[in-house]
Amino acid sequence: MEREYVGLIPAAGAAKRVSPLPGSKELFPIGFREVEIDGHVEIRPKVVSQYLIDNMFRAGAGKIWMVLGKGKTDIMQYYGDGSEFGGHIGYLIMDRMWGMPYTLDQAWPWINHSHVLFGMPDTIFTPTDAFSRLVQDHTATGADVTLGIFPTDHPEKLCPVLLDDSGRVLGMTDKPKQTDLRNSWGCACWSPTFTEFMHQFLCGLEQPRKEVVLADVFRAAMEEGLNVRGILFDEGEYIDVGTPEDLVVAVHRFSRG
Repeated sequence: MEREYVGLIPAAGAAKRVSPLPGSKELFPIGFREVEIDGHVEIRPKVVSQYLIDNMFRAGAGKIWMVLGKGKTDIMQYYGDGSEFGGHIGYLIMDRMWGMPYTLDQAWPWINHSHVLFGMPDTIFTPTDAFSRLVQDHTATGADVTLGIFPTDHPEKLCPVLLDDSGRVLGMTDKPKQTDLRNSWGCACWSPTFTEFMHQFLCGLEQPRKEVVLADVFRAAMEEGLNVRGILFDEGEYIDVGTPEDLVVAVHRFSRG
């Protein structure tokens, strides 16, 4: 039976680090795209989240679910049903503001039988076939979770991952104070088994006293024996446009003079 892949994108953040903005940070223009208008190909701005959406559809996602925070209807207005951007896009409204896993779990009733491609809509990463390569490894190894891992000079701002020689994840720490690792995971592919695990894990928690992050759920899954792997894209790059410094980098990198 052929696997169904869906994209899952959280878009609930308030963009406090780069505010004020005239709209949702996921719609900030970074670079340009070609569009056909009245039979002619013209250049139009490309918003940051489209880089992720393009990569998901290119890897075979049949549809994409975006989980929105309240007041972010401009994202729905921009992408519509997704037909102008390569596929089907649907929207869910965030309810529990307790951390990323709770945001993603809003989609549980709609994705719990599918394999998931996950990424952040305010990031741009290379290689552009990263999701396709994740899917290939995920399928070949039968992993429950496969992480895309990228080199970084600032692991303390992200979540570095320790791998063994076979690609199995041995550990990870979200925003560590000190680390010798110079990488961070930035996107992921996971199975229905992990989607169900995350749902049950969150249902088993009382209202958290601190924000729950995805690394917490990944570690819990590893402790339960789920197969969590990673692919290190040595020549890759990961830009978090949600920070002022990287926003400047991205605007210069993808602009045309």
